[in-house]
Amino acid sequence: MPALTTATSRPPRASTPSPRQHLRRRVLLGAILALEVVLLGYAGASVMAARALMAPNPSPGPLTQTPAAWGLLYQTVSFPSRGDHLRIRGWLMPGLLPDGKQTVQRTIIVAHGIPGNRSSSLVLPVSAALVRHGFAVLALDLRGNGESAPAPRSLGEFEQRDIVGAVDFLQTGALPFPLLGRPRVIGGWGMSLGASTLLLAAAAEPAIRAIVADSAFADAAALVRARREQQGVPSWLLPGALLAGQLLYGVTYDQARPVAVVAQIAPRPILFIHGSADSSVPIANLDQLVAAASQPANAHVQTWEVPGAQHVQVFSLMPVAYIQRMVAFYQGALGPDSR
Repeated sequence: MPALTTATSRPPRASTPSPRQHLRRRVLLGAILALEVVLLGYAGASVMAARALMAPNPSPGPLTQTPAAWGLLYQTVSFPSRGDHLRIRGWLMPGLLPDGKQTVQRTIIVAHGIPGNRSSSLVLPVSAALVRHGFAVLALDLRGNGESAPAPRSLGEFEQRDIVGAVDFLQTGALPFPLLGRPRVIGGWGMSLGASTLLLAAAAEPAIRAIVADSAFADAAALVRARREQQGVPSWLLPGALLAGQLLYGVTYDQARPVAVVAQIAPRPILFIHGSADSSVPIANLDQLVAAASQPANAHVQTWEVPGAQHVQVFSLMPVAYIQRMVAFYQGALGPDSR
């Protein structure tokens, strides 16, 4: 019998790509590489923008003067922020009564704007006026400013922990004037970032019994979007910068929205002060905050809109009227000193 033979199958010969296919592949590879470069560049630019917006300041800001320059008795104090226990630094200044006695019965927590610290140009004059009208003052450096611990700039999301930490210190900490006892009642005064931070803190902490908010913003994220060009962040880069800030520092500006929580402060009184020509925090912020704060039936909201005044400029333009309104507000909200 003839031998059986088996045919071996050969793999089909690969067809040679045509010049057009070669071109398509090169174009596709080039597009992928270009996209990777663009994405990497966008990510890098986003990180740089996030650092510019939020990165901690590694060196403490200088204090340009102390309350002694205003003839005030004071002690430097330190206390932890509530929750994350950062070191917060401040000055405690007893109030001065008409008979010359000192008191801390009614203590006002004073919060500066940004950039700034407890020695800022507006903080000490307002503090001195309060002291001379019988109110003690605890002026603090918000985190990342002055002598307080470095921290990301979160426009109130984390800074509110410093305010409630100040409340804890006044209620339970080792105060530097033990013979004066502890405050009977606590209020707050803040400008710009300090004002918005106080609103956020007071919504969560009922011990803050009255607030004067000078030039507060209603919504941190909306303000950043509105001011992105001033901060050197173009609109196409802002979403990436906000995402990078969340990943790098845990900062979510959407969490810093005083307008969303200010109604919870009622029935505690609020005095809003704002300049009509404010180009940093436009007057629309005042309208939003007042509308939200006035929603509860038991709300007590006062406003003082000053025509032509720029950002935190009302005190500079009308110092006497400013102090009169502020003191009258606190007298009515916090009551007299009972010593």
